[in-house]
Amino acid sequence: MGNLYARIGEGEKSVLLASHMDEVGFMVQHVYPNGFLKFTPLGGWDERILPDMEVKLLGRKEVYGVISTKPPHITSDVERNQPIKMDELFIDTGLNQAELESLDISTGTPITPSSTLRVNGSIVKAKALDDRAGCYALLRVAEELKSTRKSVYLVATVQEELGLRGARVAASNVKANFALAVEATVAADQPGLAEEKRPSTMGGGAVLTAMDRSLVANQELLFLLKEVAKKRGISTQIKKPSYGGTDAGELQFAGIPSGVVSIPCRYIHSANSMCNLHDVDQVVKLLLAFIEEF
Repeated sequence: MGNLYARIGEGEKSVLLASHMDEVGFMVQHVYPNGFLKFTPLGGWDERILPDMEVKLLGRKEVYGVISTKPPHITSDVERNQPIKMDELFIDTGLNQAELESLDISTGTPITPSSTLRVNGSIVKAKALDDRAGCYALLRVAEELKSTRKSVYLVATVQEELGLRGARVAASNVKANFALAVEATVAADQPGLAEEKRPSTMGGGAVLTAMDRSLVANQELLFLLKEVAKKRGISTQIKKPSYGGTDAGELQFAGIPSGVVSIPCRYIHSANSMCNLHDVDQVVKLLLAFIEEF
């Protein structure tokens, strides 16, 4: 299906750590003769942020375009006060239908946001930190886990944003004592939002999930993560319940006690998300400590 698997160690005790490689994006639905493209979403998008977004079409050659909508100069007062709907938006590359077809851009071509990676000290701004930040954390674990008497399975999954599909396959391929989804989660710590409504805080350390829309975390596993973090002086926070879902929601159906360790990220499911490398460090430390102690 496209998952990537790595195994470190050959012990009887085992843990599966999963991060998803895919990102939210789009797919070409129709190409008009003048070259404008109708598109459909892949994963969850907030329609309000789409107009004027630069996108990249993955044909035979990469082609860049802009999500276009009616200019404000010719919109009515009624239109200005109504939310923009996905079916009112198009992608404009400036090329016509024949030119696009010569580049193998047609119905079914995948599309991603186009964004520039920026680093401000420990702060990273980029697209797809959900869940490339988690994939990076797994790579760090692989680099720093010199040896272990346990079996550690590192899995980079696919199609999480379309329904946890890669995790379903991973759960059937790997039988482990515990499973952890290593994710990027919502950090809504901007001004104007009450503290009790903020799922997590960027800079607050690794995020542990007690419950989300796909999972009630295994209590033994959650307690062990808290205990290890306290013992090792690792910064953690508990995610406010009921927001989002992760690969752990599918891993649990294989009968594996499952949980989630996340990196708090602002503006996920957009072209410009943000995270703090301090939080990534805390996640890596927690995963390594958990592997050592479970």
